[in-house]
Amino acid sequence: MVETLAYSEREKGGALGGVLFGHFSDGYDLVIISYLFLALSAQFKVSVAEIAIALTISLVFSAFGGILFGYIADRFGRRKGLMLSIAVFGVATLLTAGINSLWQLYLLRAIEGLGIGGEWGIGFAQITEIWSPKTRATGGGILQGFFILGSVTGAFTAGFTISHYGALLGWRYAFLIAGIVAIAGVIVNALILPESKYWLKLQAELRSSPEMRKKEKSPLVDIFNPQVRRWTLISLLIGGANLFIYFSYSSFMPTLLSVSYHLTTSEYTLLLVVGQIIAVPFYWINGFLADRFGRKATAIGYGALYIIAVGAFFAVILMKATYLELYMFPMFYAYTIVSVSQGISGEYGVWYSEHFPTRMRSTATNFGYMVGRGVAGAAASLIVPLIYAGIGGIKYIGIAMSIAMLVGVLFQFGGLFGLKETLGTQIKAD
Repeated sequence: MVETLAYSEREKGGALGGVLFGHFSDGYDLVIISYLFLALSAQFKVSVAEIAIALTISLVFSAFGGILFGYIADRFGRRKGLMLSIAVFGVATLLTAGINSLWQLYLLRAIEGLGIGGEWGIGFAQITEIWSPKTRATGGGILQGFFILGSVTGAFTAGFTISHYGALLGWRYAFLIAGIVAIAGVIVNALILPESKYWLKLQAELRSSPEMRKKEKSPLVDIFNPQVRRWTLISLLIGGANLFIYFSYSSFMPTLLSVSYHLTTSEYTLLLVVGQIIAVPFYWINGFLADRFGRKATAIGYGALYIIAVGAFFAVILMKATYLELYMFPMFYAYTIVSVSQGISGEYGVWYSEHFPTRMRSTATNFGYMVGRGVAGAAASLIVPLIYAGIGGIKYIGIAMSIAMLVGVLFQFGGLFGLKETLGTQIKAD
């Protein structure tokens, strides 16, 4: 019989509130640079592609951060791992406001990436271990939706600061605000975030049993043992494909709208904000459906929608429509449908977590998503510029984005059939 460890409503609320703040700051701090590419390009007198390398660096180092902070959370506690990861990326983002050279940008985005990489898997491990199996994916969908709200806030912040303070000063205020918000998140988590009782019980059992302690392996090694290796690799495939799609469009949408459609900063900020706000409830819906009909069936349904959405996005790119008003602009609807389809990731954190035992859960969940994000997300920020450079220059950025997205959705869809159905999984202190 599996022992269920009880949490009070206050503990459940504290867990959700704490990881929501972390996820919000994750989206805010990571994505905000995408809305500042042009301003940073002007500041340092380099190309947009050279500024985009900073995002690539963040994503590469997020893979290392996922492993590092996942290990910390599995060995020293979810609470410590989460707060430390948020503190690292918050301070790095804050310091970015004061940089004076491109190498400083690259260095601080590397440090920021380490912290960003740790937060995701630890937050989902907390939700998986604290929330009921009946509502766990719904909680995960809410959590993932807050990443998007963070990126929306990043778009709004960048648009506001650039519009009010100009390109040469506005980007500094944008990083300053984002960094302050993340540091506030550390304080919030210190006040309300409980430790996982399953993790605490496992540590107590390890302390009382020298034999168990002797057999204990490093979580990074353990995620490749024969019992779970398949889930580790398939979650890596799905996470990598999903983040390849996401960064193929989200990182380059401001540039696409500015260069190809000649939208002003305020115009494209409005489009991106409205499109993403419309999409947020579909992360929550994804989690709700996964709790009702199963993780796998829900993911396959969303995955099929994603393929259709990317095809529609490509078709709109080829239309070469002119911007008149937001509601008359085909690209607004194409972008919104793609953003809605990205709601598939609402269940991913919980679905991954349910495949792994407590002793390795944070490491495994972070490995599947963050190493995927680090490798595939970084690849997207490099490959999209390489594609448009190879077919005629930045004016073909939309076609380059579409090609990359099509590759991603097909790999993602295939990977969904490889994970098992985990609806109703009972967590153990194992």
